[in-house]
Amino acid sequence: MSVDASGESVEPAAARGAPRWRKAIPYLVTLAIFSLIFWRIPVAKVAEALRQVPVARFVAIFLPYSLFYFAIDSFCLAWVVRKFNAPMTLREILPIRASMYLLALVNTNLGQGGVAYYLHRKGRIGLLAALSSILFIALIEIYQLFLFSTLGVLFYRPAGATQIEIVRVLRVAYVVAWAGLAGIIAFFAVARRSAGVRGWIETSRFGSIAATFLRARPLDYLVVLAIRAPNFLASMVAQYFALGLYGIAVPLLKLILFLPLVFLAAALPIAVAHLGTSQAAWLLFFSGNASNAKILAYSLASHFTFMFCNGLIGLCFLPHATRELTAIREESAREAVAD
Repeated sequence: MSVDASGESVEPAAARGAPRWRKAIPYLVTLAIFSLIFWRIPVAKVAEALRQVPVARFVAIFLPYSLFYFAIDSFCLAWVVRKFNAPMTLREILPIRASMYLLALVNTNLGQGGVAYYLHRKGRIGLLAALSSILFIALIEIYQLFLFSTLGVLFYRPAGATQIEIVRVLRVAYVVAWAGLAGIIAFFAVARRSAGVRGWIETSRFGSIAATFLRARPLDYLVVLAIRAPNFLASMVAQYFALGLYGIAVPLLKLILFLPLVFLAAALPIAVAHLGTSQAAWLLFFSGNASNAKILAYSLASHFTFMFCNGLIGLCFLPHATRELTAIREESAREAVAD
């Protein structure tokens, strides 16, 4: 369920023990998607469009956005951890949150595990309990995208038969999605009031991973949603101006409707480093605003610029994070000797 850019240093045992063919699936999927894309769009045209990208201006737009994203991302994590796990400060969370962006360049799921491991060791939080809080944030982040895209569905007037059909499907899908969230909140509300249901959850295999959901009340969902919402608004503004710099005009309401779907496609755990699915979504929803080659070039350029900016932030905090992790390991070693 990962949507944000982050990374990790210790991969879960289940992932380490996965068969090689399973580890190869994201690479094969990414290769297959790009093969289909470049079968329709000549590589030469995309290369020509990429040479026209104003790289310096893109960095000038996406670097401030990356800093803003990092600040909101860290604050949200600190709020959830303090609320449901341990009294950790924002200052303690900032370095590890930033440095984990580096490994996200390869695999976002590593980031979730890495942050959970740090919380487990630094905050003395159970590993699964830490993962529960991270999954809680990830769920709200997905519904943050649903929220803005739902607003787009309500106010955007589709042009052409294809867009009309897409919007019709989205209306049905969003009714189901919001009903699903209401069901999750209602189920855990019942669990808090019913000793039998609560006991069944806590004694099940997934009891620890549901810990944060079991404690979270409807207001907590709204608070996290409110904390995360500025991130999408900032991303929409950044994309709007970057598209304009590249000579692609996209109405703001169309961005509100379809940009969340691009981000959701990028978050699917079936490709490498958010590539492939994101480019396919850009082409599906925005090909009417410029040539396919130009849309593809923009999607690649904006993606790598954002990842570069996140990686730069991660590099700045990496020495601090390394000292933190080293201190944790040394403290654990001393405790093991003492025991």
